[in-house]
Amino acid sequence: MKASYIDSTGGVQQVEITADMLLDKPREAGLSPTAYINRTFADANLKVGTAMEQFRSSLGIYAQGNKDFGFTDLTLGQIEANLNVSKGTGTMGTESRAFVVQTILDATESKMLKDMTSDTSAFDGMVGMSMSIATEVFEQPVIDYTKTEAGKAQRMAQNAPPPLLISFSTSDVVRKLPVWNMGMQWSDQALRATTLDFVTMSVARYLMIERDERVNTYLSEVFLGGGDLNKTTVATVASSALDATSTGGVLTHKAWVKFLARNRKYRKITHVACTVGTYLQIEGRTGRPGTVNYDTRMVGAIAGGQNAMPINVSFGEDVKVFLVDDAADGGPIPEGQVWALDARSALTRVTNTGASYSAMEEYAMKRSSMMRFDWSEGIFRTYGDVDLKPFDRLVITA
Repeated sequence: MKASYIDSTGGVQQVEITADMLLDKPREAGLSPTAYINRTFADANLKVGTAMEQFRSSLGIYAQGNKDFGFTDLTLGQIEANLNVSKGTGTMGTESRAFVVQTILDATESKMLKDMTSDTSAFDGMVGMSMSIATEVFEQPVIDYTKTEAGKAQRMAQNAPPPLLISFSTSDVVRKLPVWNMGMQWSDQALRATTLDFVTMSVARYLMIERDERVNTYLSEVFLGGGDLNKTTVATVASSALDATSTGGVLTHKAWVKFLARNRKYRKITHVACTVGTYLQIEGRTGRPGTVNYDTRMVGAIAGGQNAMPINVSFGEDVKVFLVDDAADGGPIPEGQVWALDARSALTRVTNTGASYSAMEEYAMKRSSMMRFDWSEGIFRTYGDVDLKPFDRLVITA
């Protein structure tokens, strides 16, 4: 299958797209087929489009029609016809069928990225680091900072080795990532009538709902322990332990600020997760600056009449709030609890890039009218189950 792209010099380059370019080589590199192609043909003129985008255009594939130019939405049947997809049982046309799968995946991902208000997109902002592996099992990295936290600056003798402060190792237990999948099948009539845009919209809607549900599972596992990646529970602190007057389901400003300042040498709370009811308790906390029950005498007593804002502790105004459903509706967090973390270092996502290839190969090789989407990932605590300082849980005392 031949495709073309315009390079950075304006020249037109012809490329023979092979099956291993879409399957074997990306898998070996730990990349998606699109990422692999874009990296391989990095000289593509980005003003025209990435290499993969230009490949599709040269093959007559586009996600949506354009009435101004007389283009109608392409059906799946038209896409297969454009790519000369074989329906036999041999290997002929494997690269064409793999190209169809990747086109649907890319178009679906593009639609999902446009919705930045989804739980999935918001949760992504809490993940500090991502890593990719090519199998469903891996050895979880373990970082030991205990010597660093207890260490002091030392005078060094000439040519003396530095003290060991940070230790890197891997877990003794081999972890296994879960695998999710969904199937899609069409009849010959649907092949002629169903457009690529309609298919990707439908798949994106399903995946968005499914991924949003999975966010609840991730939150529960990293704070309460569970699954194969996180084993221990993050301890709680009662609001009354931070301020004796913060009882009866009432959160005080003093308790809130002291909660945010806990372990400040090791973290800065950037995100909190809670129900809508608990969020309103935070917003309506007693003693909050700007409210009628705030002691205005403090304003005149500090900083010459100006509001005093700490520069080395988050004061709460820049903390992002992630809202979850009530527990009765399937939410992971009980009413009156606040789960907090430092998004810079708390969570790491690990993705098995090989999961999607088995499904793609099955569709490409078997010539079936059914397509399967597989994905495999997990969320684990960056510093393991021992160092939980990037996390905290507040319980508003009833």
